[in-house]
Amino acid sequence: METLAEHTAWLVDRFGDEDEYAGLNSFAHLQRVLDEQCYRIPDLEDDDDNQDSADQGHPGDESPGWQPLQTYTSSSDSTETAEDEPDSESLERDAEDRHDHIGLEESDEIDSSSLQNPHDDEATYRSKDAEDYFGYKSNIAETCDGENPFRLITAVRVDTNNTDDGDLLAEDARNLAEETGLRDLLVDGGYTHKEVEKCCRDQEITQHFTGITGQRPAAEKMSLAAPEWDGTRMVACPAGHEPFEQNHYETGRISGKMDKKFCDGCQHQENCFVEEQQEHYSYGFRERRVEVAQRRRRLDDPAEQEFLNLRAGVESLMNEMYHKDGEKTKFTGKIKVKNASIAKAMGRNLKRASRFLESEAKQEKSTG
Repeated sequence: METLAEHTAWLVDRFGDEDEYAGLNSFAHLQRVLDEQCYRIPDLEDDDDNQDSADQGHPGDESPGWQPLQTYTSSSDSTETAEDEPDSESLERDAEDRHDHIGLEESDEIDSSSLQNPHDDEATYRSKDAEDYFGYKSNIAETCDGENPFRLITAVRVDTNNTDDGDLLAEDARNLAEETGLRDLLVDGGYTHKEVEKCCRDQEITQHFTGITGQRPAAEKMSLAAPEWDGTRMVACPAGHEPFEQNHYETGRISGKMDKKFCDGCQHQENCFVEEQQEHYSYGFRERRVEVAQRRRRLDDPAEQEFLNLRAGVESLMNEMYHKDGEKTKFTGKIKVKNASIAKAMGRNLKRASRFLESEAKQEKSTG
C-alpha cells in the first residue's frame, strides 16, 4: 500500500498539469485516492534550503526530490556490469526511502465519502450496528391508513448511504402534504430533523416516532411535558399556575418566572424544573427539550403504541423492494440506482392495484 501511494503521488505530480492525462476520469480517481486516503510528510518534501546539490532534480524529472521509477542510460555511457546490478535488498531500501514521502491515513480518519471503488465513484461507506455497508440508501413512504383498501408507495428518495435520514425526509415532507393530504407521519427515531419538524408544523402534520434518540431523563425528575404548553408559552405549570413573566428567544431558548406564593410549599417543588431565586422561582431551557419530552409522553401512551404498529408494514416493503435481491443493486451511479428504485416502486403499486381490482371483480362475480 505504501508503494502504491508513493507511485500515485509521483503520477499526480508528474502529469497533473498535462491536459491529456489530467482530464481523464481515471486520473481524477487517482487524485481522489491521494487526497482522501493519503497525506504528504511536509518535512521530507522538496525544500531548497535543506537539499544538497546531489539531491536536486534530474533532467526530465518534473517532480524534484522524488526518486525516478526507472532510469535509462545510453549504451555508450553505461559502465554497469552484471555484478553492478542492484540486488533485491538495495531495491527494497530504495522503496522504503520513497515510502517516507507519503503516509497512509488511519482507517478511522478516512471520510465516509471517500472513493470506495472506481467502478462507482459516487458510492459511499457507512457502518451501522457493527456492519459495513457500501453504496446507497433508499427512503420510501407509503400510505398506511387502516381504511385504505391497499397501500400505495408515495415517495422514493435515494442518496449516498452516509446521508442523514432526516435530510432525505426533508425533501419529501412538503410534497407529501400537498399531494396526499398527509396529516400523520409515522417514522423511527432516526428521522429527527429540525427542517422536517418546521415543515410539519407549517403543514399541520403530526410526527409520530417509534423511538426517541438520546437518554431518558431520570424518573425522579419532572418531565417538561408535565405543564400545559401552547407552543413555547407555558399556559399552566403542573400545579395549575401560569408564570408572571415568559420569554422566547431567537436562539430557541425559553425562560420564565413563577411567583413564590405558588412555588413555596408546592407538592412538586422537590423534583420541579424551577430554581429558587431571591424574589421568585425561574426556569430556562431550550424549546427542543420540551418537544422531545412531549414525544416521550406520547410514546408511553398505549393508544399511540397501537397507532405506531401501522408502520410495521414498511419494514416488509423494504424487504420486498431490496432484500430479496441480497441488498445489491444491478446498477452503479446514484441516478441509475434511484431510477431503478422508482421503477420498482411503480411496479409494486401496479401489482397492488391489480390484486385489488381482481379481488373486487371476483366479489362482484360471486355476488352476481
